[in-house]
Amino acid sequence: MKKFYFKLEPLYKLRKNIEKQRQAEVAEVSASYNKERDGKDDCLIKISDSIRIVDSMEDNEEMLSMSIYLGEYISALNSQIAIHEDNMAEISVELRKRQEILQEASRERRAVELLKEKKLLEHKKLINKEEQAKLDEWKKEYISSEAYEY
Repeated sequence: MKKFYFKLEPLYKLRKNIEKQRQAEVAEVSASYNKERDGKDDCLIKISDSIRIVDSMEDNEEMLSMSIYLGEYISALNSQIAIHEDNMAEISVELRKRQEILQEASRERRAVELLKEKKLLEHKKLINKEEQAKLDEWKKEYISSEAYEY
């Protein structure tokens, strides 16, 4: 039985490695985006928690005093949120580019993979045909040997 040999196997392995590299790049950029999003979410939580603390105060003078500080704190947090959103916008553009590059790498790998699958199917058909020819030959020999016995 002939062993399956695919002439484009080195190309297939190269395309597969390129695709893995592109996946790693997308994951890296995605991690940066998630870090910025988490920073923004953290700021929003801090704002919410601060408001809740001031709202829970019973002394009006203390509440008024804390509200002044809270306003400055919220302004600082809103500035941080704006920075995170700007960074997220920049990163999302880069992420889309990387995803498009990954899609192209996946298409290229898949094209070679389809060729490999097609060649493998042809190889299997050829092997089956050869095996069937041998079986037919053996069957013929068996029938002809039985004919001589009678």
